[in-house]
Amino acid sequence: MSTERLDRLRREGGWFPLSDRVRLRLTGADRVRYLNGQVTNDVRRLTPGGPAQLACVLSARGKLDAVAWIWSEPEALVVDVEADLGEALATRLERYIVADDVALEVLPPVAEIHIFGAAATELSGRRIGRLDETGVDGTAVTGDLLEATPAEVERLRIEFGRPKWGAELGPDTLPAEAGLDETAVDFFKGCYIGQEVVSRVRSVGHANRALRRFEVSQGAPPAVGAEFFVPGETGRPAAVVTSVDFALAPTIGLCYIRRGTSEGARLTPGDGSASIQLRPPDRPHV
Repeated sequence: MSTERLDRLRREGGWFPLSDRVRLRLTGADRVRYLNGQVTNDVRRLTPGGPAQLACVLSARGKLDAVAWIWSEPEALVVDVEADLGEALATRLERYIVADDVALEVLPPVAEIHIFGAAATELSGRRIGRLDETGVDGTAVTGDLLEATPAEVERLRIEFGRPKWGAELGPDTLPAEAGLDETAVDFFKGCYIGQEVVSRVRSVGHANRALRRFEVSQGAPPAVGAEFFVPGETGRPAAVVTSVDFALAPTIGLCYIRRGTSEGARLTPGDGSASIQLRPPDRPHV
């Protein structure tokens, strides 16, 4: 990774292969009604060829079983998740197919790529915001558009404040904690599994923690799981680190902050040997 390449990716956009995804295909006359009762967003709004929709699949306790991209095709709905979640999600969805006219199949891997940034704005295809809001999935790229390495994709993900399964997201995460209530939840649709908890958090007006970006302003890069405090305070940490990228200066990362922590706070570890500065996510260059 170099500063020059990263600047070009920010400015012009780029692409990366979709080799770590699994897709589930739902067919049958009841597929829309059924899936709408399983996820947090309103799949009735999807149209064939239209943009993909982000949605959460929740447990009865309102915590994440998966975060998925969903889109509509003629006579089918497609659910796209991380490869590690595919088998468990298929089992989870099949469990609730009782008298519904719905069939679920796990699709074979496809050789697709994802194009993001300015390069994607003029392309036709399925809009899907995997990294920024302009993204498009496709099978080929033209011209001299850069292929982003996994390290560069990770750097941009952190810059844009996008949570990732296994880092910021997991089976103990509430959607509101990761900001998914703003992008993946429809509060006006019908019932779905976990809705009561999601609605209760919204009625309270806050979650007990929130995802934020930070920059290291002093000291060594923190490890994932490192705890940071408001200077002079002890007890519960004000922030816990979930992702770190130190390939380029400044070192940046994502963390969960405790409710009540100032948005622009400077935080230190217990021994005061370093400091991080909370920052808002960068806006993609589009």
